[in-house]
Amino acid sequence: MPGKRLRWGIAGYGDVVRQRVLPGLLALSQTVVGVWARDVQRARALIGEYDVGFVTDDYDALLDSVDLVYVAVPVAARVPLAGAAHRAGLPALVEMPLGLPLPLPQPTPPGRRCSVPTLHGFDLTSGPVVAAASYRRTAPAFIRLRELLADRMVHTIEFSVRAGFERASFDPRRWHADPFVAGGGLLAALGGPRLDLLLWLLGEPVEITGEIDRRFPRGAERQATLQLTWPRGTKAAVAVERSESRPHDRLRVTFDGGYLEADPMDSGMLRGRIDDARVRMLHPPDINPHVPLLADFARSAAEGTDPACPIADAMTVDRLIATAYTRAPDPGPASSPAFTPTVSRVRSGIYRLQ
Repeated sequence: MPGKRLRWGIAGYGDVVRQRVLPGLLALSQTVVGVWARDVQRARALIGEYDVGFVTDDYDALLDSVDLVYVAVPVAARVPLAGAAHRAGLPALVEMPLGLPLPLPQPTPPGRRCSVPTLHGFDLTSGPVVAAASYRRTAPAFIRLRELLADRMVHTIEFSVRAGFERASFDPRRWHADPFVAGGGLLAALGGPRLDLLLWLLGEPVEITGEIDRRFPRGAERQATLQLTWPRGTKAAVAVERSESRPHDRLRVTFDGGYLEADPMDSGMLRGRIDDARVRMLHPPDINPHVPLLADFARSAAEGTDPACPIADAMTVDRLIATAYTRAPDPGPASSPAFTPTVSRVRSGIYRLQ
């Protein structure tokens, strides 16, 4: 952790802020100057237990008071707020997915610096560092897995995750079921982080296809499967589902000389066989997995080092999500609204779906 104590601003007040970001920054002895929220009263009630300087619905006031910003709002507002921070000369750490390739409603600008809520006119890959909040890239078990796979031919990688999700209409998190707010459905929400790990472990695939099934009334899918292929022949499958069945989260990798499994994926335990020897390796994550991520980004902002997940990688993940959506047949019921993603084009050419 860098010696300099930084002044953090946070955009958002949901679960990740209350359960991970705020306690993580306090654990790192960082200063949380303020929190921006559209609903100030709700934000005050949720973060009252933490030492936060102020809560405001004036995003400019937040940007004028901090050294860097953590953006943890629903997907539709992430790029506008990160772009406003970037224009103000501030580093920004942004939740994934970014939602760049998907059709999103025009948000109400939260401040004068958000008057142009798009990427047009500036490049998030230059200037103040902008990174994605991919906390698994800083988890010890995944760092070790990446080291083990570096010199081996990987044959297959399989992700399988089932999560409970039947949100009531009054639940404040119901926006997850609306693709125009959430930046898609399961392919984005649960598939995106696993695509990011695949990109980090193997580089960019040459082919991706997707299958989607069953939708929430607002349009987000409840079930999806991705298939990916890499130039050397490596194949991966990502199966994600929201249902009332027993949840699980599994990872299995096969490679020359063996295989490794993580079940649950974030347990820190890797089991399997390497070169005819059974292995059982425990690399436990931090009790708050955002702590190493926050430390990494603070170091990047203070010292000019590369962040764990550069924003360009997050853009690639979004491009892969968009590709999967466009190639996925949709057998959903006729009563479900169709969701056809489009392509966001950036004048600078830094992001373009081919």
